[in-house]
Amino acid sequence: EVAELQAAFTHEELLLRHVLGLGEDVRVNPSGGALRQNPIMATGLCRIGHAADHVFGGGRRALAHSTSGPCLQQNLICIVEGRR
Repeated sequence: EVAELQAAFTHEELLLRHVLGLGEDVRVNPSGGALRQNPIMATGLCRIGHAADHVFGGGRRALAHSTSGPCLQQNLICIVEGRR
């Protein structure tokens, strides 16, 4: 349904979409992502919060991504799912 990616630059979003196998049906960064807000040391937590907000709003599942390092060296993926 939704993926919140920590992509501070457009090319990072394109790369992550490809590497994670996100299809065209997945909405990426409906919150605006790190291009909209990029608080140092908290951007990944913001992505998880936006993913959880999607699920609390009635969504079934959301992916949140966080990264560290100037070249996407360390990555964390969090899947948030709701109960039905």
